[in-house]
This record gives sequence, C-alpha cells and structure tokens, in this order.
Amino acid sequence: MKKQRNTALRAATAVLAMALTASFAPSATAAPDVPFTIAAGSLRIGLSSSGTVTSLLDTANGHDYSSSEHPEPLIKLVADGGEQLPTALSYDTDSSTYTFTFGDKGIKVGVKVASKAGYATLEVAGVDAPEGVDVQTLLWGPITTNITKTVGESVGVVRDNDFAIGIHGLNDKSVGGWPDEYKNLSYPDGPPKTDPSIRGWAFGWFGASQTNWGSILQAYTYDYTKSRHRFAGWPDTKTPDVPVAPLSGDDAQIKGSKIALFGTAPGNVLPTLSRIETKEGLIHTKIDGEWGKTSQGASQSFLVLNDLSTGNITQASKYARAAGIRTVYAIEGGGPWRSTGHYQFNTDFGGSDEGAAGVVRTAAADGVSVGVHTLSNTIHTNDSYVTPVPAKGLATQGSVKLTRPLDDSSKTVYVEGNTIFKGGRGNAIRIGDELLSYGAVTKVDGSANEYQVTLKGRGGWGTTAAAHPAGADAARMMWYAYSQFDAGITMFPEISSRLADIFNTTGIKSMSFDALEAATLAGYGTFGTNKLVNGMYREIKDTDDFISEASNVLPGTWDAAGRISWGEANHGTKYSEVVAHQGFYERNYLPNMMGWLQYKNSDTVLDQEWLLSKMAGWNAGAGLQTTMKALSSSGNTAGVLEAWKQWEAARNAHAFTEKQKTAMTAEDSYWHLENTVPGKEWNLYNVDYPKTALSAPNDGTTSTWTYTNTHQEQPLQFKLQASGGNITNPSVTVGDKTVTYHTTVPKDGSLVADGTGTAKVYDQTQHVLDTVTPKGSATLAAGAQSVSYQATGDTGSKAQLRFITVGAPEKVSADVTIDAPATVAPGATNEVTTSYTNRGTDTLKGVELNVPAPKGWKAVGPHSKFATVEPGQTVTVTWKVTPPADATTGSYFLPVQATYDGARFSSEAVAQTTIQKTS
Repeated sequence: MKKQRNTALRAATAVLAMALTASFAPSATAAPDVPFTIAAGSLRIGLSSSGTVTSLLDTANGHDYSSSEHPEPLIKLVADGGEQLPTALSYDTDSSTYTFTFGDKGIKVGVKVASKAGYATLEVAGVDAPEGVDVQTLLWGPITTNITKTVGESVGVVRDNDFAIGIHGLNDKSVGGWPDEYKNLSYPDGPPKTDPSIRGWAFGWFGASQTNWGSILQAYTYDYTKSRHRFAGWPDTKTPDVPVAPLSGDDAQIKGSKIALFGTAPGNVLPTLSRIETKEGLIHTKIDGEWGKTSQGASQSFLVLNDLSTGNITQASKYARAAGIRTVYAIEGGGPWRSTGHYQFNTDFGGSDEGAAGVVRTAAADGVSVGVHTLSNTIHTNDSYVTPVPAKGLATQGSVKLTRPLDDSSKTVYVEGNTIFKGGRGNAIRIGDELLSYGAVTKVDGSANEYQVTLKGRGGWGTTAAAHPAGADAARMMWYAYSQFDAGITMFPEISSRLADIFNTTGIKSMSFDALEAATLAGYGTFGTNKLVNGMYREIKDTDDFISEASNVLPGTWDAAGRISWGEANHGTKYSEVVAHQGFYERNYLPNMMGWLQYKNSDTVLDQEWLLSKMAGWNAGAGLQTTMKALSSSGNTAGVLEAWKQWEAARNAHAFTEKQKTAMTAEDSYWHLENTVPGKEWNLYNVDYPKTALSAPNDGTTSTWTYTNTHQEQPLQFKLQASGGNITNPSVTVGDKTVTYHTTVPKDGSLVADGTGTAKVYDQTQHVLDTVTPKGSATLAAGAQSVSYQATGDTGSKAQLRFITVGAPEKVSADVTIDAPATVAPGATNEVTTSYTNRGTDTLKGVELNVPAPKGWKAVGPHSKFATVEPGQTVTVTWKVTPPADATTGSYFLPVQATYDGARFSSEAVAQTTIQKTS
C-alpha cells in the first residue's frame, strides 16, 4: 500500500540513526548548507547558524517537508513583553546541548538534545538572562511544514500519505499549543484553519494546526516565578486577561521544559507515541491488555443511568450484562455527589466511600464495573469550599480596592476601577470571607476611576455578611456555565488526590472530566488542565482498564485520555453533529464514539437498531443513556438489550466489511442484525423504513399512495401509529389485495405487521395489548405499486403509516472468537479456545491473540503470535485459564484481543462465564 511503502526503510534508518547519534556531532551529519542537524526518528531537522529550522527531511525518500516560505526558529522567547528571535546557535558535543543566543537582550537558552529510538527529546537545560530582563515565555516553534492532508490538533501530529511529523510534551508545563496572548507570533500571515466541529476552542489549545499554506507544530512553557496576566478560558467565555499569582518549584520555571519530536511513516505514528509514553515515564493506560489508543475495548459502550443507586444497582447490573455492557455509569446531577468540589458521595451511593465500594461489589457479582460523572474543578455553591467560609484558592477574575468602608448591611459598595466586571460569567464578588452578589456597575459622577456597585445580596452562598474597611480587596469570582464556582490552580492537587483516592479505595473504574474547560479559568491556560487530569492519573494505583471520558482532550492530556464522547441525544444533539466529530477522533488517534444515545420506554428495537447500525458503521461505542424507570416500564427492554448485545459483539469483533460499514453510516438507512451462531456469525438485513410516515384520516375514507419496494417481493409489513385518538379496524390494500385487522389501536399505540401472518397491537410503552390474525393477505412486490388505507376512529385521529421491507440477508462473521465454559469453579483450570480469521485480501503480519484475564486469574497459552496469516486462514490458540482459589462467586467477562502489525484497533470478543463453588 502506498502509505506504508517506506515503513521498513524508515525502521532501518531509525536504527542506523541511533548508531550515528550515540556520539552525535552536528557537523558529522549536517549537509554543507545546514550547520546543525537533529535526528528524530526518520526526520532530520536542519538548523541554520541562527537557530531557524531550514529543513524537515524524510530520510527514507529525501523529501523536505519544511515550509520554505515560512521559516521559524526552533525556539523563540517573549521577554519584557516583546518577541525575541535567536541570533546565533552553537553546539557543545560533550553535553549534547545547543545554545541559542538572543542578541537583542543578551539572553542565552541551552537546549539538551537526545536522539533516541524513533524520536528525539529536547529539554531546556537553562535560561541565562541579564539582570532586569524578564523572560516570560519560551515558545517551541512554531515548526512550519508543507503538510496539509491530516492535522491532529490534540495529538500534535501532521501527516500525509507518506510521512508524519509530531511534537509531544513530556511534562505538564511543556504545554502543547500556544499562549493565546501571543497568537500573532504563531500566525504572522493570517488566522488558522479550524475544523467547524471544534471552532469554539481557543487556538492556544492546538499542538498542531492547519494553515492556508501547510501546517504547524507548537508548544510552550510559561514562566510563573512572578505574577503574570494571562488569557483565561476560551473564546465563548469572553473572559478578559486575568492576573495570575506566581508558583513555586519546577512548575514555575522555563528550565525543564521538555518535548519530543519525531518523524515516521503514518502507520508507525502510534507505535512511536507508545514508545515515547513508556520510555519517558508518561501515563500509559491499557484496556483489556492493550494500549488504550489501539484497544478495541477503549470504545466499549456504557449503560448510563440518571437514577443509579444502592437500591437498584443489582437490577441495573443485570440489565447491563444482558446488553453485553461491562459498565454502569452514574450521571444524575453531575454524578452521585453531595456536591462537586470535595466529591463526597450522596445517599444514592451509600453516603460514603465505603457505601460506594458496596455499590461496586454488588455490580461485580454480574461482572459489571461502575463509573461516575464529575464536573472537574467546578465547585458547587453548597460545597464546603464555598460555605460557610470560601476557600482562598477559588479562582477569580481579578480584584479591585474598596474606596470607602462597607458596613454589614449596605447594598452599595464603592471600588477603584471596573476592569474586573467586564466579560466573564456570574455576578459574585468576594470581600474577606463574605460572598456578595451584584448588579449594576456605574461610574461615580465627577470621579476619575471610582465605581458604584449595586449589591443584590449580602452574605451570599452561606457566608456571613460583615463590615469591610476601605482598601480591602473585592475579587470577582470565576463562574462556570453550570452556575458554579471554579477552583484555582492551588486547589487542583487536592481535587486530583480526592478523585484518585475514590478510585483507589472504591474500585470505580471509569469517570468523566465534564466541564474540563473550567480548568483554564484558573488563569494558567491548559497547564492547569494538565495538572488536574495528569495529577489524578499519577495517583491512581492501577490505571489498567480505567476509562476516562472528558469534554475535551488537549495535547497535555492526550496520554491520559481514554476517549471523548461528544453528543447528548436528550439535549438534542443531531446525528450530523455526531458525524462531524468522527473526523476529529480519527485524526487525533482517539476511539470513535457516538456520544450518549437515549433510550425511552416507547422505543422499538428498530429505533435502537438505527443507532446501533451507525455505531457499527463508525466502529464507535456510545453511552446508552436512560433510567431504571424506563428500562423497567418498557415491554421491549429485553429485545432492546439483546440488540445491543449482538450489534456490539459484531462491531467489536470487526465482523462488518468496509462496504457494509460505509452503507450503515447513511443517516436514512435502517438495518437489522440477527444472530445465527452465538458470538461468531450473524445475518445483516437492510431495512426500508421511511423516515416520514404516510398520514391518513380515520374517517372511513380511503387514502391511496404509490409505494416503491426497493427489495425483493415479500409479505406485507408495516407499522401503524395512532395519533390523536383510537383507531378501529384498519385495513391496508396492496394492488387488489386487502388485509383487514379487526382490533382497536389505542391513542399513541401502534399496530405492527411483521410478515409472519399475525400482527400485534402495542401501547405507548411497547407492551403487547393484542395479537391479531388479519382477514386476507397481501405481498409487496418489488418496485412501484399502489397502496391504500382505510379505518374508522376517534374524531380528529390520524394514522401514521410506514411500510417496511427487508433485504436479503448478508452473512457477517467475527474476525476473532472465544469459547469459554459457561461456569467454572474457583481454583480449577479450564480450557478457553480463541481464534482469529483473516477475512481480508492481504496477508497479515504479526498476528497475536491475547487473553487479558480478570485480576488474579491466570491465562497460560502456547505460542500466541503468528508471523503471517494468509487471507482466509484461521489461527487458533487454546489457553489454560484458572481463577483464584478464593475467587468471589459471580459473573465475569473474559475478553480476547487480536492484533496485527499496522492494525488501527485490535479486534475483540468477550465471553461471559460464572464462578460457582462446587458442593
């Protein structure tokens, strides 16, 4: 394949590069007109004598990917408020350090370079500035390229069919992106080109970005050894620059800023990033035994419940298991918390960590894990971070001084200046330990800069009204869109630690950083986001099989991020919007996800199969969002959950062909999946189910239409929905054949004829009210034909009629399968058989089967890696699987993963087995 043609050559070149760079001297490898060269995998970065990037050479084919018309230095600075470009570059062989000299200010920056297997690391070894010169920011790049095909904004990788170039931050302060305050320094010739699906994001969040002439890679580190002013939030917040306090320790310094750069074949990007994570000590999560960025298990679906509690967790877990879903997830009110901030469990989860652990143990009896929703660093107004005394670390938009004393009851406060009241959200200010709400802000007549602030309330949010002297600080509180306060960066470690402690002690294995954008409101850009997310992950004792979602993924959190799943059907997200997000996931090497899909107790199996077919088409997981009330009140729940089980099993086992997947992504297409061999084979049917129903009155008159059957001739099938009243004795005529159904269809109920010779009447919640044997029969011929409808009913009632036809079955088969005993005994060894079939047309290399048994289990197999698997060939591995002798009785999921060289995602099959103690 064209895009893989240089992979082997690049691999050999990378090995050779390691040998050459073990005692690296720039002049030894640099071309005559390139004084300095950095080896970064298959990439050779040429540097001029002043530190400008002059070439980005692919060593496999000699192509230069630099943008010659837009040269930029490898690093530049912002010092004393202005841009500083390097004027000279030198290299010390003994320390492998480049020294960039900034002549205008007399600043010297040392960058230590290490060329490693597949990439290079660049670390700021020191910043030497003359006394009185304030070095505010170090900017990596932007590195300008002529690549335009695919730009991964968050992963920081740009690629075409032949080559990929990437940048990756190696610590929290090495922020992938660009400080928005200095946007003009990255784009001297115009704004970036931004994907419409993420247009609301701040430009500074992108580690890579497309331009009109190519693309750029960028990162930066801010100096926080002194107070700064920074852009806070993102464009939608309209928050102005805010003052940020100095930090201490390594995080405050530019020294230690560290990135990785690499160039490789597009098919080798993920192995390179995996190597960077493992070799550089970054977060590296595994799902079902495979790296989360390549594991099919990373896109597994969740059962998302708005009303999960200790009282229904047993039944909820059984619902999940029936759907083949391995996680039940609590969402209601932002999660099962008394309040966000301290994240203490409410009574739904037993009111304590131990209570939540009990919920986890109950779910585990069905092999199901538990997830919880969070709102990141947003602080609920009733949290003890707010009341009775607000925490000093709550984020603010700045402060002003009181110009006059304020007693404990006055509703007017006078302040110096009004800058803090411009932009942003919310109407809370803090004076001392009191929170106050305000309204109008007006300038005092005749004053130079005094403003009158009209107060709406004193002692707000559970604080106590008090008197405050002139000169006291009045701080405008940051306020997130969910009407909550925001934690400042000094509170992040405590919040991260609390979340990690929850997962360490309760066994909860999934979560979401919803409202993660609020982390930037702390004023430190996405450095704050990195501290919050990565800080939590670094404290989790076991991140294997831990899945996190988030409202965004940034260059600095890409390693930790399990996935993003944008879209909430119950909030009106359209399918077109969900589709628009798939491109972002794919170019940033994230699992495809479809958001949270809604299940109502009125849904039919076909309604849900429409959603499931879209998921299969995109190989995307989703959250099945519903309530226990909806599940328990529908007459269709068992059928819906079985549909989820079969569709997800086929999707995860990569049973569908590329042609089938493309067809299923069409918004107006419907499909039905029928299991024929459990876990291995299915029949896939295309279903013609019109999006718009035919509407007819129920007044005894006849309504006639022309209907075109796009499939083969078949028995009459339709769905008749009663709207506005009851319908009595409906009849349908096809050609000269009339079929009459002697029954009553209640208002909002339906009559469904499925081609079996009988029809069923359903109420609104899909309970069968009547089974009808009709008078007469009819078939729908292939092609166009006349159809008509007649019925009586309540005055004003209408029939919404949809004719249904089903195409010929298409057999689909799982690439990977697993056969395991239905029951096992503690401590007993059992045979589990796994297989992989190459259903493609190309020979696959490096095929490997892996059984990541549950914690404490042992799975021992013979040779499980195969050098090649030919088209049509099946390989099989039989494992000896043993649960612990003291294993808890209950149900377990046992997955098998199949991988091969160059696979984007593993294929996966999951068996369900139950431990039963022998008598």
